[in-house]
Amino acid sequence: MKRLAILLVVLTLTAAACASSSDGEGTNATTTTAGESGGGGDSTTTAPPTTTTPPTAEDAGGTLTIGLFQEPDNLNPFLAVQTASRIIRDLVLEGLVDADPDGNYVPELAEVPSVEAGTISQDGLTVTYKLAEGVTWSDGEPFTSRDVQFTWESVMDDANAVNSRNGYDKIVSIETPDDLTAVVTYSELFAPALSLFSIPEAILPAHELEGESFSEAAFNRLPEGTGPYMVTEWNSGQSIILDANPNYRVPDRPLIDRLIFKILPDQNAGIAQMRTGDIDVFWNIDTGVIDQFQSMEGVNIQVTPSSNIEYLGLNLSADSEPGNPHFAFSDPNVRAALAMAIDRTPIIENLLFGLSEAADSPIGLGWAAPQGLSNPAYDPAGAMALLEESGWVDTNGDGIREKDGKTLTLEISTPAGQQVRELTEQVLQEQFKAVGIELVINNVPAATLFGSWEENGKLKRGDFDIAMDTWGADLDPDAFLSTLFRSDQIPQESNAGEGWNFFRLQNDTLDAAIDAGRSTLDINARKDAYRTVVEEVLAAGVYIPLYKRSKLDAFSATVSGYAPNPWQEFTWNAEDWTVDK
Repeated sequence: MKRLAILLVVLTLTAAACASSSDGEGTNATTTTAGESGGGGDSTTTAPPTTTTPPTAEDAGGTLTIGLFQEPDNLNPFLAVQTASRIIRDLVLEGLVDADPDGNYVPELAEVPSVEAGTISQDGLTVTYKLAEGVTWSDGEPFTSRDVQFTWESVMDDANAVNSRNGYDKIVSIETPDDLTAVVTYSELFAPALSLFSIPEAILPAHELEGESFSEAAFNRLPEGTGPYMVTEWNSGQSIILDANPNYRVPDRPLIDRLIFKILPDQNAGIAQMRTGDIDVFWNIDTGVIDQFQSMEGVNIQVTPSSNIEYLGLNLSADSEPGNPHFAFSDPNVRAALAMAIDRTPIIENLLFGLSEAADSPIGLGWAAPQGLSNPAYDPAGAMALLEESGWVDTNGDGIREKDGKTLTLEISTPAGQQVRELTEQVLQEQFKAVGIELVINNVPAATLFGSWEENGKLKRGDFDIAMDTWGADLDPDAFLSTLFRSDQIPQESNAGEGWNFFRLQNDTLDAAIDAGRSTLDINARKDAYRTVVEEVLAAGVYIPLYKRSKLDAFSATVSGYAPNPWQEFTWNAEDWTVDK
């Protein structure tokens, strides 16, 4: 019954979120609470987005400990890709605008520009940001329009190996007529302009980073920011400590004095430490262990719908260079056979307890999520026929197909220590074996899988066959689609590893559709363009969607003020949290 209760919560939230993305209706804020019914039955309660009584300065103080089973690689928003990094850096660094739970742009360091307000020109080529007054960096230095200008200059500096320059490379100039005005001029219409300098990125402090390259900057671990907290200590492999920013512009915020992000080895450590009270919050509960959190007295589970999709990513190259074809995946028949060999039902029903549903698109939520798509049918016989057609046959009777003296043995990697993923790999291992494909599991730390080019990250360097991962679009999907799938975003020697198209996919139709989506303000035309992008990605067979992922986070009953936001990480409003002292 507990599983059914949470399933109903998830479905309710997902429906609400989908509605909000299309017609502006709000998302329900739902918390599932375990162990409160006197008769030992299930208890599922719907809570308001914040505490019933708004927190005040009288509630302030205390220390909150949050468990993370991944350690961020760094906190620079233009270098890091791990969710763990964003969870922490969003408390320290801020963008010009932000996203509320209903999927609307809202002010953060600046007013939200608009044509109506005269801050976006009629042709869309000029965007003027009116910056908030009285904002300072955590060291007391004033935040000014120079910081906006400097952020753009830093992203465009070839010395900085940023994740992507998409959109920033369309900017011709940023003028700063005064300290509180930044005028951004584009060479051509760039529809997702409001996502630049903001979600999921941020403004950088010119006074701290001027003259430094990103690769050597102390900022990457101890950044100065304008947010409610500042990083004061980073003990590698143990903890990252944030203290309240004494120069934060919002009176009486944050309410909690100190946040300790405790680095844990895996989900089991999170279970044990939530049970003993050594941590107050645990990030990203693995669905396979949700029952254990449910059984804990005084622990609430926040369920938040998200755009995240669990997927398999296939490498088309033998290494980082797209001109060196992968021995198996260069053949579209092999890619198609892999998709046809997958039965998602045992994954969703047995491993996820029915708390999810099959995904059929890289865009899982929001106005751009395409409707009416479907995955290839589960068809082992069809998969075997495709492999036979391509010359992959089992000549020695060992159950593994061979061709030209090479066996059809593929390696799969995902961040280590995540139970559902590890069990999913075992399910896929059996399903692939049934069609003559050997799947070898080689899981590694997240920092190894997602490491930078200089760090010899497996994805960046093309040192993998199949990666299992979760990624999702932000409020505007352009940056997500561009960074992950555009042909010019393939990390390789010639671009010093820039970009995250680790599939090594090259597709002119896809590239043109991305360009079309960013070059019009017509929302329906943008939807059509992004549908074309998705269809091309799926037809290429390099991205195999598995299932939709809601965010499941555990909070001690001593913590108040948290609320779900599909477009943010769970710490998005941590300045409003309180903890019983």
